[in-house]
Parts: sequence; C-alpha cells; structure tokens
Amino acid sequence: MTTKARRAAPMSPDDRRASILDAAIPLILERGADVTTREIADAAGIAEGTVFRAFPDKNALIDGAVERVMDPADTLAMLGAIDPAQPLEVKIEQIVMLLHSRVGSVVRFMTALGPREHARAKAADHHGHRHPPLGEATDVVVRLLEPDRERLRVSVPAAVDYLRILVFGTSMPFLATGAGSDPSALADFILHGVAHDASDA
Repeated sequence: MTTKARRAAPMSPDDRRASILDAAIPLILERGADVTTREIADAAGIAEGTVFRAFPDKNALIDGAVERVMDPADTLAMLGAIDPAQPLEVKIEQIVMLLHSRVGSVVRFMTALGPREHARAKAADHHGHRHPPLGEATDVVVRLLEPDRERLRVSVPAAVDYLRILVFGTSMPFLATGAGSDPSALADFILHGVAHDASDA
C-alpha cells in the first residue's frame, strides 16, 4: 500500500511563508538551529518540498523566523491601545508588562538559536545604532506619558529612556540577577525609585 504525498492546501506565497514560520518558531525555541526542514514541514502539515518552494534554503527560513520575532508591530499595536487618560501608575505597569514580554520573547528565541551569522546580522539591524533597544516604542510611550508630564521628575523623553533602559537591562540574562525580572516590581521601582519617601519614615 502506497502513501500519497501530502498536497499543501492552496495559499498565496505570503500566506504560505507565514504558515511555515508559525510552525518553525516554536520548533526553533525547542530545538534551536538543529531543527530540520522535515520537522518544520511535519509541524506545518505539508511536504518538505513545499518548504523549499517558499524558502530557498534553511538559512533563509531561519532568517525569516528571526525577522518575524524581531517585528515590533504587535507590541506597538498593543501599546497604542493603552488609554493615555488612565492613571500614570496603571499606564506604567501596562507599558512595562508589554515591553518586558517583548524583550523576553526575543531573548529566548535568540538564545535558543545560538551563535549564527545570519541571526546576528538580523539582530544587529534591529538592536544596533539605527535601532536602539525598544527604540521603536519610544514615540508611543512618549505619547502615553505626556499627559502626566507635571508629575514626572524628569522630562518625558528622559523618563522614557530610563524606562526603556531598565526594561531592557532586567531582561538580559547576562546582566540581571533575577531580582528585576518581575514586571510589576519593575514598574513600581520606575514609579517610586530605590528609596522610601522621607515623609513615610
């Protein structure tokens, strides 16, 4: 008895690439760069040849996965949905939660992928001088904090810089000790600093 080759359901080239990346990203998180195109094809429910019609080789597929993980569009949309009229404390916690999640997901993915020239080039393009860490969120966060500028001890742009640096730094395994890994605690620290108010003593 022969087994018929699986025929991929008709899709546009962009949709096919997206569906393959959807299957590839969890496998890369689990297996790193050792994941095979056969494993990715099985996870996507398609023949391995369909993978190579969408991507010329495995390197191109992994580059596509890196680009997908680095894409800030979803995070920017969620930040943009935050109501700037909410109390400052609520906004700071929401902002920190979203940015912390974004950095954490990128770090986990790149750690799983391991050293790789293609991946480093993609990461550098997003996190180099042209793309500072979380820099793509700066304008959105400035807009969210602007209504509370009178409550801030520094200018709004400076407050956003400090917030961005703290979120990024506490998300890096080689920089953080784990004490700053709780987004709620980090949001509280950003709001109130390291020392008690003297009036509370």
